[in-house]
Amino acid sequence: MKPTLNFLSADELQTIHESALDILETEGMQLPSERVLNVLRKAGCPVDENNIVKFPREIVNDAISKTPKRDEAVLYARDEKYDLKPSEVAPALAAMVEATQVIDIDSGKKRPATMDDLVKMTGMLQELENVAIASPPVTPQDVPLDITDWYTWAASLSYTTKHITGPGTGSRCVKDVVKMASLAAGGEEEFLKRPFLSFWVLTRPPLQVDSLTLDALVEASEFGCPLIISSGPILGTTSPVTIAGTCAQAHAEILSCLTIAQLVNPGVTVIYTSFARGMDMKTGNVSMAGPEFAILKGCMGALGRMLDLPTRMPGMLRDAKILDAQAGYETGTTGLICGFCADFMDGMQFDMDIVVDYADFVYADECMAQVRRIVRDLVVDEKTLARKVIAETGHGGNFLKAGHTLSNFRKEIWQPKIFERRMWGGWEKDGALDIREKALAKAREMVLAGPPSALPDDVRESIYAIARAAKAGH
Repeated sequence: MKPTLNFLSADELQTIHESALDILETEGMQLPSERVLNVLRKAGCPVDENNIVKFPREIVNDAISKTPKRDEAVLYARDEKYDLKPSEVAPALAAMVEATQVIDIDSGKKRPATMDDLVKMTGMLQELENVAIASPPVTPQDVPLDITDWYTWAASLSYTTKHITGPGTGSRCVKDVVKMASLAAGGEEEFLKRPFLSFWVLTRPPLQVDSLTLDALVEASEFGCPLIISSGPILGTTSPVTIAGTCAQAHAEILSCLTIAQLVNPGVTVIYTSFARGMDMKTGNVSMAGPEFAILKGCMGALGRMLDLPTRMPGMLRDAKILDAQAGYETGTTGLICGFCADFMDGMQFDMDIVVDYADFVYADECMAQVRRIVRDLVVDEKTLARKVIAETGHGGNFLKAGHTLSNFRKEIWQPKIFERRMWGGWEKDGALDIREKALAKAREMVLAGPPSALPDDVRESIYAIARAAKAGH
């Protein structure tokens, strides 16, 4: 069986779910988009003059029933060998998006992210074995800031054939991204058969969603692109200070967007996500790796699993500024909890989602391999019980020479690529490198090799032309 980790009982999860349905039915959501309001009015949801919509629970429950379940959903990739079926790949690592700062691969100094960084990092994500979703990890600061989303999509589509998740800034952005992806796929019809990208849909706690996000939600739903729906309330500021209350509010916000998506296009894939987090009451900074954050991921992941929805939780986002001991501990605690409770895990950022480090991509890939080993199904059968080899080896024997060991050790015993397991002398002889130094050396090798172009030059130029043209439309 697959190992489990539970913060809440089945009864407690149901109580939170019922509380969320009550929030939607009584308080409702403020949704300032006439396009969305028309959809909801038509479905029978009451709407007041302040754009506050009340969601009758039967409408929400009907939407949940129409949403593809874990064993039905697929996140396609442009190269089908990277297709992702949540119930089969869990857990899988995804790059988180929209960091604005980079630790320079040569100087080690923090600086603004550039398009060159994005291209190099996308090439690394394409090559890393345990990264399943190659989202654009940085928002480049050397292109017009009002259309950075267009450029991040253009770079991602140009240098990876894995699934991509990214932001959709309003309906035009979604339309333009679909145009870009259709060029990469060889036509819109081909793309829509296998939409190999998904869009973030982020609520605005408490109990709001902004108009641009709502328009993007409707547009992406109409195209049939998967939606990564997330609520990220902060304990005691944009949600109750209690974990149970925050879970109920966040769950309600996610369900409101899920309902809209299913009303627009029944059967569109929704990935259940939450960035619910705490705040350091002394500094006023949010924490993306504290104990509350980890607990919230376990609770929110369980709510998504209760509904049998694909889940995605942030698990390797660190408050630490650099790849140090604090970062290692934060990676281990939150990453492992997300490994138990989520199908997909966002990661590879520092300083509360602001900074990325080339070396961390290699490090996180290694950590993810270990997490996947820990949460893998534990099989108990005739082969794994090994009764025959125990009897053959006998008292005081040695299993090293047994054929059973030779046949099974690669599967049973995880082997690291950069983590250190040798004796001191061997480590010292090779330079006594710490984990970041080893990861950085590998990252430099990958960058030096250059990003593998995922598209012909003329197609890539056509995609970038759509990004450049977006400026004229603003």
